[in-house]
Amino acid sequence: MSVTPNLRPSVPPESASRHFDPVLRPDLAVLYVTRAARLRALAEGHELSAYLALAADMAGAQAACLTDIAPSGPVDPVALAQNGDWPEALDRMIARLTPRAPDQVAPHLAALSQMPEAARRDAGVALVEGRFDAVDPALAPFLWAALSSRVAQAARAAPLPAAAQQEPADCPICGTAPVASVIHTGDRQGLRYLHCALCECEWHMVRAKCSNCGDSTRLDYLSFDTPEAAIRAEACSACGSYLKVISLERDPGAEVVADDLASLALDAAAGDEGHGRSGFNPFALPAC
Repeated sequence: MSVTPNLRPSVPPESASRHFDPVLRPDLAVLYVTRAARLRALAEGHELSAYLALAADMAGAQAACLTDIAPSGPVDPVALAQNGDWPEALDRMIARLTPRAPDQVAPHLAALSQMPEAARRDAGVALVEGRFDAVDPALAPFLWAALSSRVAQAARAAPLPAAAQQEPADCPICGTAPVASVIHTGDRQGLRYLHCALCECEWHMVRAKCSNCGDSTRLDYLSFDTPEAAIRAEACSACGSYLKVISLERDPGAEVVADDLASLALDAAAGDEGHGRSGFNPFALPAC
């Protein structure tokens, strides 16, 4: 593993020199289809190929189960888990996934299909509240995927939050932790955004500061093979956390959730260095 210290001269001027959107709301249909394709590409020859392929099918099911109706008003994940129509989306996802599900996955889909609605909603509330240990880990990613798709649609219909004086560590739309940072290209060349693990929105954060505590003096960048890797773990000695940075400048084909999931070995290495992850991947939910 290579360790690169914080190098201030490489940081673009960002907000000091140009206008940017504080919050991005990517088109969900495009996002899910792109994610599914990237997961399938990454699955080829990967040690986690079977799970990456399953995650691709789940992303495809999310795309197929989008509706034209979304709740309006501020996004409240707990209220949506309790009262939203996401259990219907879960049923549609199960029906789509079951015909091609691997033998070891089919019993979990059957269990979800038979799960009472009240139990589904209780599990959904536990997940969005961060009580991951209260939900069967074999069922949690499917429940999350269905609930996430509906929260994400609500986030597209919700009013944007007022501009904050400080860039938050958690999503300003739904309050959930990020998957990772993304360094954009094109019209947002060099700008960093954090990608929400639940509502799939992104919010701006300047580079070369910890996305968890804001410290800019005690950062290291961990990667395999080369300091110029497209995927690095931004590790902060001030708070002991890390979060991956995925650079579209270095790999234009990368997709934040897919590439984060395919690089779990880097999470293990960061953990071995004594750092704890400040966010999570929707297909690899925390154990507790």
